[in-house]
Amino acid sequence: MPVSKTVNLHILARSRHSRDGRVMGYIEGRASRLIVANLKRGSDLLRSLEILAEQTKIKGGVFTGIGAVSKASFAFYDQTSRSYVNFVKDEELELLSCSGSFGVMQGRPKVHCHVLFSDREGRAFGGHLLEGTTVFVVEIHLAELRGVSLERAQDPDTGVAKLVF
Repeated sequence: MPVSKTVNLHILARSRHSRDGRVMGYIEGRASRLIVANLKRGSDLLRSLEILAEQTKIKGGVFTGIGAVSKASFAFYDQTSRSYVNFVKDEELELLSCSGSFGVMQGRPKVHCHVLFSDREGRAFGGHLLEGTTVFVVEIHLAELRGVSLERAQDPDTGVAKLVF
């Protein structure tokens, strides 16, 4: 059974900066593959995404995902202290949304992912995905950008690793 399908979104590959200065910069690329993956039960969500990036050799892509986890580990970035506040929820949770990008940082695959969970009372919470989130059932939908490497570098103004163009 094939795990990838070619799609054509008619987007050109190039990097730009907006003329009016409202957008710092952006990149356009042509989607070359659409990959849908089921992640292994009991695996670490972030590590599984990193393995998916390595196995598919994706240097630039965006993804979404849904499912459920048996434990969640995520963080909130405190802009004042420039540090992450970590949270762990050791309980069954719905994964309402998982979105992010596959890119490259210092020559290695880099996954940047944010997650939104809900508990059995319907309370929602989330943030930056960390290692330690255990998959119960998760499906990922990934679009690779052909000819585009999404490079990340540490930004001295914000303290976070962000895309550079």
